[in-house]
Amino acid sequence: MLKVSFFSYKGGAGRTSLLFNTLPFLAKELNANENEPIIVLDLDLDSKGLSYLLPNKESGINAIQVLRGDRAISLRHSSNIKNHPFFSQLSPIGEEVGLPAELNRSILFVSAHAKEGATYLGENDNYDSERSSMRTVSRLCQEYNCKAIVMDTPAGNQLSGVTALKESNKIVSVMRITNQFRLGTYEFLRQKSHELQNKEIIVVPNAVPDFSGTGFDMGRMFADILTKTTAALEDSSNRVNCTLLTDGNKGINEVNLFKFIEGNLLKLSEIRPLGEDELEAVKMYELLAKELANGNN
Repeated sequence: MLKVSFFSYKGGAGRTSLLFNTLPFLAKELNANENEPIIVLDLDLDSKGLSYLLPNKESGINAIQVLRGDRAISLRHSSNIKNHPFFSQLSPIGEEVGLPAELNRSILFVSAHAKEGATYLGENDNYDSERSSMRTVSRLCQEYNCKAIVMDTPAGNQLSGVTALKESNKIVSVMRITNQFRLGTYEFLRQKSHELQNKEIIVVPNAVPDFSGTGFDMGRMFADILTKTTAALEDSSNRVNCTLLTDGNKGINEVNLFKFIEGNLLKLSEIRPLGEDELEAVKMYELLAKELANGNN
Protein backbone atom coordinates (compact mmCIF):
# COMPACT_ATOMS: atom_id res chain seq x y z
CA MET A 1 0.00 0.00 0.00
CA LEU A 2 1.26 3.43 -0.94
CA LYS A 3 1.72 5.79 2.02
CA VAL A 4 2.69 9.25 0.88
CA SER A 5 3.19 12.62 2.53
CA PHE A 6 3.04 15.89 0.64
CA PHE A 7 5.56 18.00 2.54
CA SER A 8 7.35 21.33 2.36
CA TYR A 9 9.98 22.61 4.77
CA LYS A 10 8.11 25.95 4.97
CA GLY A 11 4.73 27.29 3.92
CA GLY A 12 3.99 28.88 0.57
CA ALA A 13 5.22 26.06 -1.67
CA GLY A 14 1.75 25.28 -3.04
CA ARG A 15 1.87 21.84 -1.44
CA THR A 16 -1.87 21.50 -0.83
CA SER A 17 -2.85 22.63 -4.34
CA LEU A 18 -0.37 20.13 -5.76
CA LEU A 19 -1.90 17.30 -3.75
CA PHE A 20 -5.43 18.41 -4.64
CA ASN A 21 -4.64 18.32 -8.36
CA THR A 22 -2.62 15.09 -8.32
CA LEU A 23 -5.31 13.04 -6.52
CA PRO A 24 -7.56 12.13 -9.49
CA PHE A 25 -4.59 11.00 -11.58
CA LEU A 26 -3.25 8.94 -8.67
CA ALA A 27 -6.67 7.30 -8.28
CA LYS A 28 -6.56 6.34 -11.96
CA GLU A 29 -2.98 5.02 -11.74
CA LEU A 30 -3.84 2.87 -8.72
CA ASN A 31 -7.25 1.80 -10.03
CA ALA A 32 -8.87 3.02 -6.83
CA ASN A 33 -12.53 2.15 -6.33
CA GLU A 34 -15.17 2.16 -3.61
CA ASN A 35 -13.94 -1.18 -2.26
CA GLU A 36 -10.25 -0.25 -2.47
CA PRO A 37 -10.17 3.52 -1.96
CA ILE A 38 -7.50 6.13 -1.38
CA ILE A 39 -7.65 7.66 2.10
CA VAL A 40 -6.68 11.35 2.28
CA LEU A 41 -5.89 13.10 5.57
CA ASP A 42 -5.55 16.82 6.21
CA LEU A 43 -2.87 16.86 8.92
CA ASP A 44 -2.12 20.57 8.63
CA LEU A 45 -4.11 21.13 11.77
CA ASP A 46 -3.38 24.81 12.31
CA SER A 47 -3.89 25.86 8.69
CA LYS A 48 -6.36 23.22 7.40
CA GLY A 49 -5.61 24.10 3.78
CA LEU A 50 -7.10 20.98 2.21
CA SER A 51 -10.17 21.21 4.43
CA TYR A 52 -10.74 24.75 3.15
CA LEU A 53 -10.44 23.53 -0.44
CA LEU A 54 -13.09 20.92 0.34
CA PRO A 55 -15.83 22.92 2.10
CA ASN A 56 -18.79 20.99 3.47
CA LYS A 57 -16.73 17.79 3.40
CA GLU A 58 -16.20 17.49 7.15
CA SER A 59 -15.78 13.88 8.17
CA GLY A 60 -17.33 12.16 11.18
CA ILE A 61 -13.79 11.34 12.28
CA ASN A 62 -11.38 14.25 12.09
CA ALA A 63 -7.59 14.28 11.78
CA ILE A 64 -7.01 15.29 15.38
CA GLN A 65 -8.92 12.24 16.56
CA VAL A 66 -6.77 10.08 14.31
CA LEU A 67 -3.58 11.53 15.77
CA ARG A 68 -4.77 11.27 19.36
CA GLY A 69 -6.12 7.75 19.12
CA ASP A 70 -9.62 8.89 20.03
CA ARG A 71 -11.94 6.10 21.12
CA ALA A 72 -14.40 7.22 18.46
CA ILE A 73 -12.13 5.46 15.96
CA SER A 74 -13.59 1.99 16.05
CA LEU A 75 -11.35 -0.78 14.78
CA ARG A 76 -14.15 -3.35 14.75
CA HIS A 77 -14.21 -5.63 11.74
CA SER A 78 -16.83 -5.45 9.01
CA SER A 79 -17.48 -7.62 5.99
CA ASN A 80 -17.75 -4.51 3.82
CA ILE A 81 -15.52 -1.42 3.88
CA LYS A 82 -18.52 0.81 3.11
CA ASN A 83 -20.20 -0.32 6.34
CA HIS A 84 -17.08 -0.24 8.48
CA PRO A 85 -17.48 2.10 11.51
CA PHE A 86 -14.32 4.02 10.58
CA PHE A 87 -14.43 4.21 6.79
CA SER A 88 -18.18 4.89 6.67
CA GLN A 89 -17.61 8.20 8.52
CA LEU A 90 -15.18 9.56 5.93
CA SER A 91 -16.29 11.96 3.20
CA PRO A 92 -16.22 10.79 -0.44
CA ILE A 93 -14.47 13.39 -2.61
CA GLY A 94 -13.90 11.64 -5.96
CA GLU A 95 -16.33 13.92 -7.79
CA GLU A 96 -14.77 16.98 -6.12
CA VAL A 97 -11.51 16.27 -7.95
CA GLY A 98 -13.04 15.45 -11.33
CA LEU A 99 -13.71 11.71 -11.20
CA PRO A 100 -17.00 10.24 -12.48
CA ALA A 101 -19.88 9.94 -10.02
CA GLU A 102 -19.50 6.16 -9.81
CA LEU A 103 -15.96 6.68 -8.47
CA ASN A 104 -16.94 9.24 -5.85
CA ARG A 105 -16.12 6.85 -3.00
CA SER A 106 -12.79 5.87 -4.52
CA ILE A 107 -11.25 8.76 -2.54
CA LEU A 108 -12.25 9.21 1.11
CA PHE A 109 -11.32 12.30 3.11
CA VAL A 110 -10.42 12.82 6.77
CA SER A 111 -10.96 16.52 7.44
CA ALA A 112 -9.15 18.63 10.01
CA HIS A 113 -12.59 20.01 10.90
CA ALA A 114 -15.06 18.16 13.07
CA LYS A 115 -18.45 17.33 11.58
CA GLU A 116 -21.43 18.64 13.51
CA GLY A 117 -22.37 16.02 16.10
CA ALA A 118 -18.93 14.42 16.06
CA THR A 119 -16.73 14.33 19.13
CA TYR A 120 -15.31 17.83 19.31
CA LEU A 121 -11.77 18.60 20.40
CA GLY A 122 -11.53 22.20 21.52
CA GLU A 123 -8.82 24.65 20.54
CA ASN A 124 -7.14 24.26 23.93
CA ASP A 125 -6.85 20.48 23.66
CA ASN A 126 -3.28 19.31 23.25
CA TYR A 127 -2.92 17.34 20.05
CA ASP A 128 0.85 17.88 20.06
CA SER A 129 1.45 14.87 22.26
CA GLU A 130 3.55 11.79 21.66
CA ARG A 131 0.43 9.65 21.40
CA SER A 132 -0.54 8.88 17.83
CA SER A 133 -2.75 6.24 16.24
CA MET A 134 -1.48 6.91 12.72
CA ARG A 135 0.14 3.50 12.61
CA THR A 136 -3.07 1.89 13.84
CA VAL A 137 -5.11 3.56 11.12
CA SER A 138 -2.43 2.64 8.60
CA ARG A 139 -2.74 -1.04 9.56
CA LEU A 140 -6.51 -0.76 9.28
CA CYS A 141 -6.21 0.63 5.75
CA GLN A 142 -3.82 -2.15 4.85
CA GLU A 143 -6.21 -4.77 6.19
CA TYR A 144 -9.07 -3.42 4.07
CA ASN A 145 -6.95 -3.24 0.90
CA CYS A 146 -6.97 0.53 0.58
CA LYS A 147 -4.87 1.61 -2.37
CA ALA A 148 -3.11 4.45 -0.57
CA ILE A 149 -2.96 6.83 2.37
CA VAL A 150 -2.22 10.38 1.22
CA MET A 151 -1.30 12.92 3.90
CA ASP A 152 -1.20 16.71 3.57
CA THR A 153 1.32 17.67 6.25
CA PRO A 154 2.07 20.97 7.92
CA ALA A 155 5.31 22.68 6.99
CA GLY A 156 8.42 22.21 9.05
CA ASN A 157 8.87 20.08 12.15
CA GLN A 158 5.35 20.00 13.65
CA LEU A 159 4.42 16.72 15.29
CA SER A 160 1.62 15.76 12.91
CA GLY A 161 4.01 16.27 9.98
CA VAL A 162 6.81 14.27 11.61
CA THR A 163 4.33 11.47 12.33
CA ALA A 164 3.26 11.41 8.67
CA LEU A 165 6.83 11.42 7.37
CA LYS A 166 7.77 8.46 9.54
CA GLU A 167 4.73 6.47 8.42
CA SER A 168 5.17 7.22 4.70
CA ASN A 169 7.10 5.15 2.21
CA LYS A 170 7.15 8.04 -0.29
CA ILE A 171 7.54 11.75 0.46
CA VAL A 172 6.74 14.47 -2.06
CA SER A 173 9.13 17.29 -1.13
CA VAL A 174 7.46 20.38 -2.57
CA MET A 175 9.48 23.55 -3.00
CA ARG A 176 9.67 26.85 -4.81
CA ILE A 177 12.88 27.49 -6.73
CA THR A 178 13.97 30.47 -4.63
CA ASN A 179 17.24 30.41 -2.73
CA GLN A 180 15.59 30.12 0.68
CA PHE A 181 13.62 27.08 -0.46
CA ARG A 182 16.70 25.47 -1.98
CA LEU A 183 18.76 26.00 1.16
CA GLY A 184 15.93 25.28 3.59
CA THR A 185 14.92 22.04 1.87
CA TYR A 186 18.55 20.91 1.82
CA GLU A 187 18.99 21.65 5.52
CA PHE A 188 15.77 19.92 6.55
CA LEU A 189 16.48 16.79 4.52
CA ARG A 190 20.04 16.68 5.83
CA GLN A 191 18.79 16.84 9.43
CA LYS A 192 16.18 14.14 8.77
CA SER A 193 18.34 11.90 6.59
CA HIS A 194 19.05 9.30 9.27
CA GLU A 195 15.74 9.66 11.12
CA LEU A 196 13.82 8.85 7.94
CA GLN A 197 14.95 5.47 6.63
CA ASN A 198 14.17 3.68 3.37
CA LYS A 199 11.98 6.44 1.96
CA GLU A 200 11.67 7.62 -1.61
CA ILE A 201 11.92 11.41 -1.68
CA ILE A 202 10.29 12.84 -4.80
CA VAL A 203 11.56 16.39 -5.31
CA VAL A 204 8.97 18.67 -6.93
CA PRO A 205 9.76 22.28 -7.85
CA ASN A 206 6.32 23.88 -7.85
CA ALA A 207 4.80 27.03 -9.36
CA VAL A 208 7.92 27.46 -11.51
CA PRO A 209 7.65 30.83 -13.28
CA ASP A 210 8.43 31.63 -16.90
CA PHE A 211 12.14 32.46 -17.07
CA SER A 212 11.86 34.33 -20.38
CA GLY A 213 13.49 37.74 -20.20
CA THR A 214 14.43 37.45 -16.54
CA GLY A 215 18.16 36.89 -16.89
CA PHE A 216 17.97 33.89 -14.56
CA ASP A 217 19.23 30.48 -15.67
CA MET A 218 16.69 27.72 -15.04
CA GLY A 219 19.26 25.02 -15.78
CA ARG A 220 21.64 26.30 -13.10
CA MET A 221 18.84 26.57 -10.53
CA PHE A 222 17.62 23.05 -11.22
CA ALA A 223 21.19 21.73 -11.10
CA ASP A 224 21.58 23.40 -7.70
CA ILE A 225 18.38 21.73 -6.43
CA LEU A 226 19.54 18.36 -7.71
CA THR A 227 23.01 18.73 -6.18
CA LYS A 228 21.76 19.90 -2.79
CA THR A 229 19.01 17.28 -2.50
CA THR A 230 21.34 14.45 -3.46
CA ALA A 231 24.02 15.68 -1.04
CA ALA A 232 21.51 15.94 1.83
CA LEU A 233 20.56 12.27 1.54
CA GLU A 234 23.73 10.65 0.19
CA ASP A 235 24.73 9.00 3.49
CA SER A 236 21.26 7.61 4.24
CA SER A 237 19.13 4.71 3.02
CA ASN A 238 16.68 7.09 1.37
CA ARG A 239 16.35 7.38 -2.41
CA VAL A 240 16.02 10.68 -4.27
CA ASN A 241 13.64 10.82 -7.24
CA CYS A 242 14.25 13.90 -9.39
CA THR A 243 12.17 12.84 -12.38
CA LEU A 244 10.20 16.10 -12.32
CA LEU A 245 13.33 18.23 -12.82
CA THR A 246 15.40 16.05 -15.16
CA ASP A 247 15.06 14.67 -18.69
CA GLY A 248 13.62 17.94 -19.94
CA ASN A 249 11.04 18.27 -17.17
CA LYS A 250 10.80 21.67 -15.51
CA GLY A 251 8.79 20.95 -12.39
CA ILE A 252 5.18 22.10 -12.07
CA ASN A 253 4.79 25.32 -14.01
CA GLU A 254 3.08 28.34 -12.52
CA VAL A 255 -0.68 28.33 -13.14
CA ASN A 256 -2.01 31.85 -13.56
CA LEU A 257 -5.40 30.97 -12.03
CA PHE A 258 -3.78 29.80 -8.81
CA LYS A 259 -2.44 33.30 -8.16
CA PHE A 260 -6.02 34.27 -7.40
CA ILE A 261 -7.97 31.14 -6.48
CA GLU A 262 -6.95 27.54 -5.90
CA GLY A 263 -8.83 24.81 -7.71
CA ASN A 264 -8.72 21.38 -9.29
CA LEU A 265 -7.88 21.55 -12.97
CA LEU A 266 -9.45 18.22 -13.93
CA LYS A 267 -12.71 19.34 -12.33
CA LEU A 268 -12.39 22.75 -14.01
CA SER A 269 -11.99 21.07 -17.41
CA GLU A 270 -15.61 19.91 -17.10
CA ILE A 271 -16.66 23.58 -17.16
CA ARG A 272 -14.33 25.20 -19.69
CA PRO A 273 -11.33 24.37 -21.89
CA LEU A 274 -8.07 24.59 -19.99
CA GLY A 275 -5.49 27.21 -20.91
CA GLU A 276 -1.99 26.38 -22.12
CA ASP A 277 -0.42 26.84 -18.68
CA GLU A 278 -3.14 24.68 -17.12
CA LEU A 279 -2.69 21.90 -19.66
CA GLU A 280 1.07 21.91 -19.06
CA ALA A 281 0.51 21.61 -15.31
CA VAL A 282 -1.91 18.71 -15.81
CA LYS A 283 0.82 16.81 -17.69
CA MET A 284 3.09 17.18 -14.70
CA TYR A 285 0.39 16.14 -12.22
CA GLU A 286 -0.03 13.00 -14.31
CA LEU A 287 3.72 12.38 -14.27
CA LEU A 288 3.86 12.80 -10.49
CA ALA A 289 0.96 10.36 -10.11
CA LYS A 290 2.86 7.81 -12.20
CA GLU A 291 5.97 8.21 -10.05
CA LEU A 292 3.89 7.74 -6.90
CA ALA A 293 2.11 4.69 -8.26
CA ASN A 294 5.32 3.10 -9.52
CA GLY A 295 5.84 -0.10 -7.52
CA ASN A 296 2.45 0.20 -5.77
CA ASN A 297 0.03 -1.17 -8.37
